[in-house]
Amino acid sequence: MTFISPAPGRRPPRRSRWLRAAAAATAAIALAAPAPAAFAAVDDAPDETVTATLAPSAGGVLPASGDLSLTLTADNPGPDAVPAGAATVGIGADPLVSTAAIASWLDSGSTGASFDDLGEIAMPEVASEQSASASLTIDAGDAPIDDLDPGVYPVRAVYGTDEDSLRARTVLVVPDTGAPARQIGVVVPITAGPQSTGVLSSEQLAELTAEGGDLREQVDAVTGTPAILAVDPAITASIRALGSAAPADAVAWLDDLIALPNDRFALQYGDADLAAQIGAGEASPLRPVSFAAYLDPANFGAPAVDGEATPTPTPTPEEPILPTLEELFDVGADRDSVYWPATGTAGAETVAALSAGTGGDDAPVTLLPSSVVRSDAGAHAVSVDTDLLVYDAGLSRLLEDASATDADTARGALLAEFTARAAVGDLADPLLVTVDRANGRSQAALREAIDAATGLPGWTATDLDGLLATPAAAVDVDSVPADQDRVAVIDGFRAAQGGLQRISGVLDDPTLLTSSERATELQLLGNAWLDDREGWDAAIQAQRERIATWTDGVALVLGGPITLAGSSAPLVFTVRNDLPWPARVDLLASPGDARLVIESTTEVEIGAQQTSRVAIPVSALVGSGESSVDLQLRTPSGVEIGRSETVEVSVRAEWESVALVILIVLVSALLVFGVVRTVRRRKRMPVAP
Repeated sequence: MTFISPAPGRRPPRRSRWLRAAAAATAAIALAAPAPAAFAAVDDAPDETVTATLAPSAGGVLPASGDLSLTLTADNPGPDAVPAGAATVGIGADPLVSTAAIASWLDSGSTGASFDDLGEIAMPEVASEQSASASLTIDAGDAPIDDLDPGVYPVRAVYGTDEDSLRARTVLVVPDTGAPARQIGVVVPITAGPQSTGVLSSEQLAELTAEGGDLREQVDAVTGTPAILAVDPAITASIRALGSAAPADAVAWLDDLIALPNDRFALQYGDADLAAQIGAGEASPLRPVSFAAYLDPANFGAPAVDGEATPTPTPTPEEPILPTLEELFDVGADRDSVYWPATGTAGAETVAALSAGTGGDDAPVTLLPSSVVRSDAGAHAVSVDTDLLVYDAGLSRLLEDASATDADTARGALLAEFTARAAVGDLADPLLVTVDRANGRSQAALREAIDAATGLPGWTATDLDGLLATPAAAVDVDSVPADQDRVAVIDGFRAAQGGLQRISGVLDDPTLLTSSERATELQLLGNAWLDDREGWDAAIQAQRERIATWTDGVALVLGGPITLAGSSAPLVFTVRNDLPWPARVDLLASPGDARLVIESTTEVEIGAQQTSRVAIPVSALVGSGESSVDLQLRTPSGVEIGRSETVEVSVRAEWESVALVILIVLVSALLVFGVVRTVRRRKRMPVAP
């Protein structure tokens, strides 16, 4: 028996997370009243109740030889320590023959089987707000597990007797080694979590791909497994767009990803919500049409000249060759047009729209959970001539929960339930499961979930082609309404496109603005935001403010009324450019009446995030009076930017004549003064004898 002492000073996982894991695994202890002293809660409040979880090793599969380990973990959220005690571990003599029986056992401990003792687990004292674990190790050849028939058996740990007992439950699978092998596909997403900008910054990439970063953990977890990867192309594009400025860890991560032999497909950019886009009326999924806003030519050197080539003179390109969209988004997939909406968001409407999309070399395929497919068909199905890959919703949920659980024992209990349900379930061949999207999970947790799925007794892993090669069963797909809040956000983005299109006309390359906003909007529609509604609302509001800033990015900066002191003089105006790129506009000026003559159009060039002063020549046809000038900014193609502005002009052309007379008088006075002074000085000079 192995004792695992609690880590000094380490707090146990939060109560809510333990309850989630225990509920999903249904391996939490049922507490009877009164509880025994060793595991008694010191307070009647639910959040101070001591709980425990029991889990077998190896995903709940009894090894053919060697040791079986059973671990019991107690969590004490209360203020007082729980004394040490002993828990008796037993295994049911009769197997559980259905998923309903497994659920009944794990949920309520209901089973008619008698139990044989496997041994005792000596639990140490559990300090306040701490957890402690201890294990029982049993040789697979020892009684009573040495002669068990293939099946799923209930296992329990009991402290106390009769009504004062506290129980933790799990299951153990004895595999049927003589059963024919079947195929299973396991889909694992590679995503970067919720993002609010079009690309991941260099700093973000450096953090995510460094040792211990989320992306590094994901790639390390799938390395050496047969998992099918679903990769967000926004990650690869963000790294490649940095060129030579990309962090070394990010470059190494990308090399490792591309080098993996795993079958894979590309998610939509940013893993954007497909169902919401279709629900908002998009005929096909949106995608960036340009990446120019994120490419700095300085980070891409000109192609190297081959030193062994013939000396035929060939001009070296002056401009570096920038990567194309296809190169940026490449994730190493052999098949395109594979769609995976977030679980529970998509139904018949989304499938029909996605199947009608064109542009790929392969026929569209959509992944859906079994919860929306009215059939017991296998992984490959068809609905109204639409190819589907249907994954088991219940088994996938267990894998997702296990991959997102940091507590080893709770994770082991979830994986044991997964293995048990797969062992007794009437599952079609081939079977598809997913380790669904989750943020911030560790390499160890994700790897254990993948290993449990790909290591199911009697199953061998397959890839997309293997799944699609099997005959497709005809199925009906339920209707699933799109999230109306997300549809409303897409409608708002669409309504803002007109203003963005107008202002983008001031740029030499209008896609600099429109494509960067498209990329940002897709990131904001990412499925990673589904579990963070508050954060998503704040990010959407920030994007609305950003769009408003861009739409008003180039405008006139006006002062007060202008005085024209002369018959002809320039009027000076200021134009601002808040965009991060240089802008070029035409300033149109027209007089309010015939008293002014103005050059109508003036071209203005403004640097990025700068202001520029514009001088417009004006001539006055009257000596004095009040007039006005109407001003309008337009793009070089003639599209108006902003509203027309009117500036009041006071004409004082006679001031020019007055100023000239005053100047002549002053000059004449100075000349007369100089002559008089010279004459007087000569009169004072002595006369020679």
